[in-house]
Amino acid sequence: MPKISRLRWQLTWLAALLFGLDLWGVVTHQAWVHALDTTVSQAIRQPVSTSLTKLVTAITTTGNPHGTFWTTVLLAAGLLIFRRYQGACFLVVNVVVFAVLGNPLVKHLVQRARPAVHQLVHETSYSFPSGHAITVMVLWGSVIILLATTLPHHPHWRRLLIGLASIWIIVMGVSRVFVGVHYPTDVLAGWLLGFCCLTLSQWLFTLRK
Repeated sequence: MPKISRLRWQLTWLAALLFGLDLWGVVTHQAWVHALDTTVSQAIRQPVSTSLTKLVTAITTTGNPHGTFWTTVLLAAGLLIFRRYQGACFLVVNVVVFAVLGNPLVKHLVQRARPAVHQLVHETSYSFPSGHAITVMVLWGSVIILLATTLPHHPHWRRLLIGLASIWIIVMGVSRVFVGVHYPTDVLAGWLLGFCCLTLSQWLFTLRK
């Protein structure tokens, strides 16, 4: 498990500050939140081909509980096979504590309604923060952290895998806005909160070192 750099801590404090600003803006119904959500949503929810719509819908459903469960199980199993026991524990704890347990708690505290637009998938819970965004951040963010110390003799493969995981985090968040079940500020909050949770978890896991 790699130690947390000074830059990482600085980015975490910035993420925490931005999350707090986002949360305050949503709870107090600030005009800039509405303007930001409207502008970004209009840019993302542009008419596209039927095939692309189906692709984005398929992508967003991979972040549902069923898909997340099996992705976590497979990744953890792979880590256990290669005797990365701490890594497997790190991955599972992050998903369970922050995504499965923590995110619903924040949702019920804020109780923001879903966007009143045509939705391509069905969701019934509250909107803030995006559960898919925080889940993809803690899940694939954990993978990125673990990859930082793996494949020492194959740096190109390591960078490629980290790049793909990073792109997936972004694509999943954007897909939630595209299908109409989240405001952009919901997704932003999920990313920011997930990033902060990852740093906290990594710090706790490296305390003994």
